[in-house]
Amino acid sequence: MNFDNNEEALEFINRLLERLHQAGHTNQGSKIEVVYVASGGQHVETQIIASPYPPPNRGGSTNGKEKGTEELFKDDTPLSALFRQTHHGELRKVISSWRPYLIGDDTHVEALAIAHFEFDKDRIYSNKVYHDLCGLDALGALKVPLSQLARYLADHTNLSRSYATLYQQLKNYRSEWT
Repeated sequence: MNFDNNEEALEFINRLLERLHQAGHTNQGSKIEVVYVASGGQHVETQIIASPYPPPNRGGSTNGKEKGTEELFKDDTPLSALFRQTHHGELRKVISSWRPYLIGDDTHVEALAIAHFEFDKDRIYSNKVYHDLCGLDALGALKVPLSQLARYLADHTNLSRSYATLYQQLKNYRSEWT
C-alpha cells in the first residue's frame, strides 16, 4: 500500500488493529507485527490479538449495563493497572489534577492506587477526563485496548454507566490526538 504520508499509514494500521481486537476472534495469542519506516528509522509495532477479557459487546443494554457483560476488572483494580509502568509518572499527574474534583477522595490513598472515581460533575466536565486519558494513550501509555478502558470507566467511575457511550467518547477524543 502506498500512502501520502506516514500519519495516514499509522492511522490505517491503528484502525485495523482496533478492528481485529473488536472482532473478538479467539485465536489464542496470534501476534501481528507491523514494520514501517518513518523519518528517523525503522519502527516495529507488535500487538497480541488475544486478551484475558471478552471482546466488546455489540448487543443492546439493559438497566444501564451491557447485555452479557462480565466484570472485566475486580472492584479494587486501580486505573494504573491499565497503563504501562513507564508512564505512571504522567498518569499520577493526571489523576492528581482530578483529585480536587473527586467526591469523597481519601488524600491518604496514593494517586496510582485509586480504583474508583466519583467526579463532581458540577465542577469538572467529563470531556476533560476523556481528553486527559486520550492524551496518555497518544503517548503510548495505555497497555489495553481503548475498549477495555471504556469498560473500566463504566464500572469504576460515574462518567457514564453505558459502555457504548464511553467507548464512543474515547474514540472521538482519541481522534484529536492523531
